[in-house]
Amino acid sequence: MTDEGAAPPGDDPDDSDASRGSSERRSDGGEAYDVENVDPYGPGGGAGAVGAPDDQEMPLDQHIEEMIRRLGVVIIIAALVSGLVFPFAEYLINFLWYSFLPGSVEVCPVPPEGSDAACPRVFHPLALMFARLKVATLAGFIMALPVMVYESYLFMKPGLYPQERRYYLASVPTSLILAFVGVGFAYLLVLPALFFYFTGYTEQAAEVAFSLTETFNLIVMMMGFFALIFQIPLLIMLAVMMGVTTRQWMADRRLYFYGGFATIAFVFSPDPTGMAPILVAVTMVVLFEGTLLVLLWTRETSPIPSAATLRARRPLAPATALLAGYLASSTPLPPTYYGALPGVVTDYLAANGLVQQTPLLIGVVLGGLYELVAYSARTNDASPRLQRALSRGRAVVWPLAFVVGYFGSPNPTLVARAESLALAPTRVAVLVVGLVVAYELAIVVKDWREGAAEASEDADDGDDGDTL
Repeated sequence: MTDEGAAPPGDDPDDSDASRGSSERRSDGGEAYDVENVDPYGPGGGAGAVGAPDDQEMPLDQHIEEMIRRLGVVIIIAALVSGLVFPFAEYLINFLWYSFLPGSVEVCPVPPEGSDAACPRVFHPLALMFARLKVATLAGFIMALPVMVYESYLFMKPGLYPQERRYYLASVPTSLILAFVGVGFAYLLVLPALFFYFTGYTEQAAEVAFSLTETFNLIVMMMGFFALIFQIPLLIMLAVMMGVTTRQWMADRRLYFYGGFATIAFVFSPDPTGMAPILVAVTMVVLFEGTLLVLLWTRETSPIPSAATLRARRPLAPATALLAGYLASSTPLPPTYYGALPGVVTDYLAANGLVQQTPLLIGVVLGGLYELVAYSARTNDASPRLQRALSRGRAVVWPLAFVVGYFGSPNPTLVARAESLALAPTRVAVLVVGLVVAYELAIVVKDWREGAAEASEDADDGDDGDTL
């Protein structure tokens, strides 16, 4: 009830001052929002939050000082790790050198006549010292990556909401794991292919002599580069889960990302022949698309699917279980079709040391053809239904392209290992049923955890209401 003749709220100066505590107009001209009823948990808990719980204004110089201090912590950690590794750097040099080049430590001091050992050549007195520094610095750089993520979390912590803090903290060990995966990828696949390509490319025109400095420039650069670019999935996940961007926004601008990846690969790669930049760019594109596929599969910002998503994907569970049973059974798998490829293709792959990368190349070519069809449909104003179907089809086409590509390998080791299992029919049945039951249990557990989380939030809301 209001008194007749009472002045409207906007006409009373005292009322207008009091009303500022309950509602404010956005500076961008948008609608007014209720400050007292704003969800304090921000993007993770509700839209329209004014600020993070611990957010506070600080002068610019204090922000810069804190940023420099936290960057100094990262540099100190990298320097400490490098200092610890430096005494053992010579062992790492020998290990890396003879992992990619023929020879051994015992042979190279005085290589016998006619030996094909690729012994390191030192062309200035400090070459070995610089090589040791590079190896030690690489170790420090890799170990400093999660420290950098953690320090950036501490720097931004006052402005983060509770859910964002959980995401950021979970990314610290993930960053280290991805860095090691990137180094392993470079060590097992990229560098062997590059050295095979370089030696075959050079032997046709000159006698090959490997400089310690230049060779380790390549090794350290590629390992550090792949440790860094394997952070792409982590960066995308963080950006999407924290509301900075969306999966659809990045998917719509994938060609711009491709151009950026190619530019980075060709600018920072030490290989003038173009082989290393191509491998780097392709890896970045695959990581980018793979992360988008994971986000598309989960239908949400978190890589961990909700119970509703798991129920929606329930038909995939028996199909996946049957596929696993087929792989584990004694039923023969399809053979490799590498021998059926055109001779021109196989000769080119062998001449350039790309035989082991055949599955990856086939998968990229097949996926690229699909993307070309999708791009043509968009540019030629195809029907919206066709464009939506092509967009959704990426989640199936790209994984299937790499599966088809894997059977193009001359020696598909995973197929050989799967055939070596040859489980009895009874065990295969147990495996299939067990996988389906495990999927159903995952749904039950997610339902229970989501219910517990909702109950906890309701209890917190009730406590907040009591204190107001």
